Amino acid sequence: MARKDYLTYTARDFALDEDFQQWVLQPSTRNVFWERWLQQHPEKENDVREARQLLEGISFTPYQLSTGEKEQLWTAICGGLEEEESLTPASTRSHWRQLWKYAAVLLLGMLLAGGWFWWKEEHKPTIVSAHTRLGEVKTLLLPDSSEVTLNANSRLLYATSGKQREVWLDGEAFFHVKHTASHQKFIVHTYENVNVEVLGTQFNVNSAGKEVIVVLQQGKILLNIEGRNTSMALQPGEIVRYNKQDGDFTKSSVNANQYVSWHNGRLVMDDYSLADAAVFMQQVFGKTIIVPDTQLLKYKVSGSMPIIYNADTMLVQLEKVFRMKFNQKGDEVWIQKK
Repeated sequence: MARKDYLTYTARDFALDEDFQQWVLQPSTRNVFWERWLQQHPEKENDVREARQLLEGISFTPYQLSTGEKEQLWTAICGGLEEEESLTPASTRSHWRQLWKYAAVLLLGMLLAGGWFWWKEEHKPTIVSAHTRLGEVKTLLLPDSSEVTLNANSRLLYATSGKQREVWLDGEAFFHVKHTASHQKFIVHTYENVNVEVLGTQFNVNSAGKEVIVVLQQGKILLNIEGRNTSMALQPGEIVRYNKQDGDFTKSSVNANQYVSWHNGRLVMDDYSLADAAVFMQQVFGKTIIVPDTQLLKYKVSGSMPIIYNADTMLVQLEKVFRMKFNQKGDEVWIQKK
């Protein structure tokens, strides 16, 4: 096995590494290298544990495939990369080549869990990937005619293999899911063990911060929290907040428009605090808000304004709304009373 600089790897890097994937996904084959490496570098234990959880979250079911069948699966899955590259700008291909390797692992798990005994070309899954940079929003029309608006600094993978449609989301997206004649389920997975299952509806999922926040605008969804044997149905106007650190969650009623209006280009502020604005600027533009007088974070306003995807313009607008002095230093914004 080729030696790599694993000391610089993050949890996501480990999950994308083929040698690491083999060690995690094939526990029956002992890999002495990884056992020794972990003993020598205990400081990487947390990254390795997080990467293992990411891969094991695929929920494989025990099933033996022949070497030939496995090769057919991998070839069919990774074959979609060539189709995707023809639609992807050259500047982003390198990034998405890595993400496609991860998509292949996820899709292989999905196919195995579905009990695939063999592979036929007509069962080849439809695969779509997309991502946004800071200060960028994209609207996507999926192959099933569902519409997704991807907020800034977010990633999305979509796949369907016949029985269901699945999305893996890292960041925030608004979904308008199209009901299909075959009643295909539409499932949104986050990397924090929160899954949203729907047939046809409109809802928002945000996993960008310390919480996973799911808000239903229209229809009905079933939310599942893995590891806690918890599932709950949401009605329009209900929100679930899941704490990534301790796994606690709350469910309540809200003005859904405040959480989903961003996909229409507006920031709805209903008792909107300076702390809320700080989260917004961090998520969308990568700006860190520093407020020496922490009491100012509780200052609230109400109203609405257009979202301009330019950090300087949004800071000027927020400065006027909150009537405070904003002083920008690189990616830091210091705020104080005027």
